[in-house]
Amino acid sequence: MSVSWGVALDGPELYAAARLLDEGERRRAAALRDDQAQRRFVSAHAMLRILVGQRLDLDPHLLAFAPRGAYGKPELVHHAFRLHVNIASAGDRVVCGVTESGPIGVDVESHSVIADANRFGELDRILLTPAERRVLGELEDRVGALTRWWVRKEAVLKASGEGLTIEPTTLQMSAPDEAPQLLGWQGRPVPALWMSDLDVGDGYEAAVVVVT
Repeated sequence: MSVSWGVALDGPELYAAARLLDEGERRRAAALRDDQAQRRFVSAHAMLRILVGQRLDLDPHLLAFAPRGAYGKPELVHHAFRLHVNIASAGDRVVCGVTESGPIGVDVESHSVIADANRFGELDRILLTPAERRVLGELEDRVGALTRWWVRKEAVLKASGEGLTIEPTTLQMSAPDEAPQLLGWQGRPVPALWMSDLDVGDGYEAAVVVVT
């Protein structure tokens, strides 16, 4: 498995990265109204092409990806070698994961976004189970804890292919200061997962999950 992260590109580096994308990816990037979102999109998709190209010993230009599912999860097409891939971005961070082992989900989020979303104390009710909310009440860094829970749950749901069509409160996770683990999933058995937190710099949390 390969997992890489970086800062969204700008200037000449962004221009060079955009040249790696195909016409469909460039159209999708141009359709984004926010300049930072465009930078993240181009940076993440270029990183994905470079990682997969290195893995398959192919020119990144020759690769074809198609968005799949409700959230456009990228999927490598027209190639006999099966690779599972996923990308995520937030703020000025981009994360990319590639593996042969099974469906993969990666997620990254900034503390500032979660702090803003939870200004009125509503996010914890949308994100956490009652047991997790009790744990949250005992923690000093509530924003950091909520952000870590968020990326862990989002990575699980992205690996499953369902994304936020599934309520995050149906997932029971380990405490944010413990090793990441899916303890329960309401209405279904817990799948076999490999999970890890990622260090992508101060002010951010990130996680990767692979269905094994």
